[in-house]
Formats: sequence, C-alpha cells, structure tokens
Amino acid sequence: MPKTTGTRIGVAAAVVGAIATGGAALLLFGWMIDETRFDRPDAAFDALAAEVSAVPGVTDVQKQRWVEAPLFVNPSSWMQVTGDVSAFTAVRDAACASTYSEPVKWGFDLDVGGGTRVTAYTVEGRGCPEVGFDLESVASEIGRVAPGNIIQAAVWDTGRFALSSLDGPGVAHLLPLVARADTLRDAAGVAPSMPVEVGGSQLGVEIRPGEAAAYHALLTTLIDDHDVTFFSYGGGGTPIDGVETVQVTAPDAQHAAVERLIAASGLPVAELPVSFLG
Repeated sequence: MPKTTGTRIGVAAAVVGAIATGGAALLLFGWMIDETRFDRPDAAFDALAAEVSAVPGVTDVQKQRWVEAPLFVNPSSWMQVTGDVSAFTAVRDAACASTYSEPVKWGFDLDVGGGTRVTAYTVEGRGCPEVGFDLESVASEIGRVAPGNIIQAAVWDTGRFALSSLDGPGVAHLLPLVARADTLRDAAGVAPSMPVEVGGSQLGVEIRPGEAAAYHALLTTLIDDHDVTFFSYGGGGTPIDGVETVQVTAPDAQHAAVERLIAASGLPVAELPVSFLG
C-alpha cells in the first residue's frame, strides 16, 4: 500500500529523532569519558574567594565550582591559594570562619623564601581546610634545612608522611631532607612513629624514626663515591612480582661495592636484594 505524505513525514521525523537522541547520547557519553566540567557559579563561593584573596601575603587565588555529566548535580568546589607561608594561618582562619556550607577541595602553594616552595592539598570537606599536618611549621622547616627546593607535602593513606620533590631530577638536593627526616616529622606534628618518605624522580626512601643519619650517610657515600644516580626503596606498596628489592642505577663497575655498602648499612634495605636498573 503506498505511504501517504503524512506517514512519510512521520517516519522521517522518527528517524531524525532517533539520530538526534543517539547523537545526544554520544555527546553525553563523551562528556562522561572526558570528565567535562560545567561551571556552576555561586555567590557564596565567590565571597569566600574574595575573603581569602584579601588576606595579607596572598598573591593569587584560583577557583572553580562545577558539575559533571551525567547527573549535573552535587557541585564540586576547588580553590588554590598561592602566597607567603606566613599567610597560611590567616587563610585557614578565614576558611574556618566562613559561612560557605559546601565541601571544598583546597590547594596551597606557599613561598618560604630563598626559592623554596611547599605545596599541600586537602580532600573535599566542609569548613576548615585539613591537610593532616602542621603545614606552616613543616614548610618553614623545609626552608631552613633544604632551601631552594619545591616540595609537595602530604600524609598518604598508607600512613607515611611524604615529602616529594617537584623541581626536576637528581638525588643530592634531597639529601638534606633525608638527614632531617626526624626534625621534619616533629615539625609536621604527625605521629612520632610515622615513617617519612622522601621522594623525587630519582630517589625514593622510607625513613623510620632514628634511621635518618644512617640513610643520609649511605646515600651520600653511594652518590659521591660510587656514582649512584637512582635509589628507590619503600613506598608502602607491594611489588607486582611480590619480591621487594632495592632499585639502584650505577655503573657496572660499582655494582659489587654498592651491594656491599647496602648490606652493611644496618638499615631495613640491608636484608633485600639489589636490583640494578639500566
């Protein structure tokens, strides 16, 4: 039976509708995959940012409040504060006193002077920003014992106080943090038994209370006398193959000496095999 004009129009409309619906679904799926953010400005959040910006010593405040596909509800808020280390307490006080009621993820980038910067971040939460340690105290101590470094400080879920270098390769510039691990733990106000992890692109070492001097001596000797350019041990995780090792990069001619020094160190690494990289 021949289709009427109305029928043909109806079929065409249905096809176009299906295509449009499918296109919308694909677009929505793309937003979900890309975690596309859709701004949701809020006057109260803007007021909080203005209060923080007005704190003496604050040089920059970046912020965003957004929702994500597919629900477009429960907005997330993020605020990054850059400034002098001396401004941190006043910034925290302003956040604690604010009437803004929604959770915020905070980031802090503190200038300690002498080229030293210390960053830290919070999980999303209401009210006072909580980084899990005394940020101003530990930042000031880093500036004193290891000036010129850019360090991210954090308390990891695995129960370690981590100091991670953000300013390029090398090991030697992190040795002062290793030597002062106990002092930095105390400055942070974390548990006295908490290991301190000092890390960078070429160093990863987990230092328990009382081990700082021995690790500093070992690493200094390995670097200065045996050309070690990479040393990694600890981190709180389990190796993929289930075999824990000390990972080291050094010239072939130095391998035997490196193994002897590590074995004689009296540290937890002494009982582990050494895996040479490269």
